[in-house]
Amino acid sequence: MALTQTQLADAVAERAGISRTEAKNVLTALEDVVLDEIGNAEKVKIGNLVQLTVRLKPATKARQGRNPATGEEITIAAKPASVDVRARALAKTKAALPSVQKAKKRLAA
Repeated sequence: MALTQTQLADAVAERAGISRTEAKNVLTALEDVVLDEIGNAEKVKIGNLVQLTVRLKPATKARQGRNPATGEEITIAAKPASVDVRARALAKTKAALPSVQKAKKRLAA
């Protein structure tokens, strides 16, 4: 089960020795700052956990393709240019990963 916003605020409050309300305010402020920076196409590094980068995806032209199920020739539509965000896990996040066996147990449940 995913960690909810409330559970995250509770955990931050407990570890930082602050109230739950203060922790929620801190998380809201962090969210605002990250969204402002992403909105300005800036790279954002959240602690040593994750790095968010804005990326420009170029437009693609229409092209011929093949339906893998039937083998029929199809035209794949053109796509306009777009902007997206990439999240890259940093060293501390990668180091915190569980073993394969532990991950299989948790994810299978």
